[in-house]
Amino acid sequence: MTEKKAVQGMRFMPGEALYQVADLSSVWVIADVFEQDIGLIKSGATAKIRINAYPGKPFEGKVTYVYPTLKAETRTVPVRVELANPGLLLKPAMFAQVEVSVSAKGSVVTVPVSAVIDSGTRQIVLIQRGEGRFEPREVRLGARSDTDVEVIEGVKDGEPVVVAANFLIDAESNLKAAIGGFSSAPPAAPAKAEMPAETGAGLAKGVSHQADGTVDSVDAKAGTVSLSHGPVPSLKWPAMTMEFKAANASLLQALKPGAKVSFEFIERQPGEWVITSVKPMAASASAGAPAPAAKPHAGH
Repeated sequence: MTEKKAVQGMRFMPGEALYQVADLSSVWVIADVFEQDIGLIKSGATAKIRINAYPGKPFEGKVTYVYPTLKAETRTVPVRVELANPGLLLKPAMFAQVEVSVSAKGSVVTVPVSAVIDSGTRQIVLIQRGEGRFEPREVRLGARSDTDVEVIEGVKDGEPVVVAANFLIDAESNLKAAIGGFSSAPPAAPAKAEMPAETGAGLAKGVSHQADGTVDSVDAKAGTVSLSHGPVPSLKWPAMTMEFKAANASLLQALKPGAKVSFEFIERQPGEWVITSVKPMAASASAGAPAPAAKPHAGH
């Protein structure tokens, strides 16, 4: 009996529920699976269940149903796992951790998530070439976990990659030229240089801009940083405070509120400004950092 609504002396009407009785010898576990992983889940797959109340006792079940709808709020799909409940240890509404066995994909090449620089239109990994030299290489990505991502194309097994503090790599000479000119398009014939026409929105989308500023706050979960920066001549911006997205999570790791930094950024989409590189400012330069604007920037 899971619910008792009737008590001695109580009046009730026809059709009114008095008791709720359920057979708990077998139970369902409803697991929420992220949408990028749902393609790996099949009915009949074996699942291991861990319950906080019984940390040393494993439970096993089978996937019996994958629900046809996705929860828009959490971007997850419910999956039903059925398992036996000897001794009635499992109670309704308990929390559980579910691990579903999927078919083996074989050996794959993976890199840490922090190694990937995502510009929005392409993903790049920096390959270490020795003697302080790095090669930016475009990659095609596959399945990912919380810590690693599969590389389908672009990186070979055993190649050393930059996995943290990418912004500390000095973006000059060969590295800066390589990233700026890196393109999958074939070489084109020389053309006459033309100065792009100035508009109210600044230069063409994807053009890099540079500024100095002070870190106000960092939101690692959202991948954003708020900066009070000085004027940006290339965009005809005055000094202001605004929020930027980071092209790579590793850019945010060494940023602390109050830090003086020099950074480069692009407009990935209309109104979306993305930081592509950051480096700390020297002590002498920090003294001349611009003061925060009186009003936050809200027009870009």
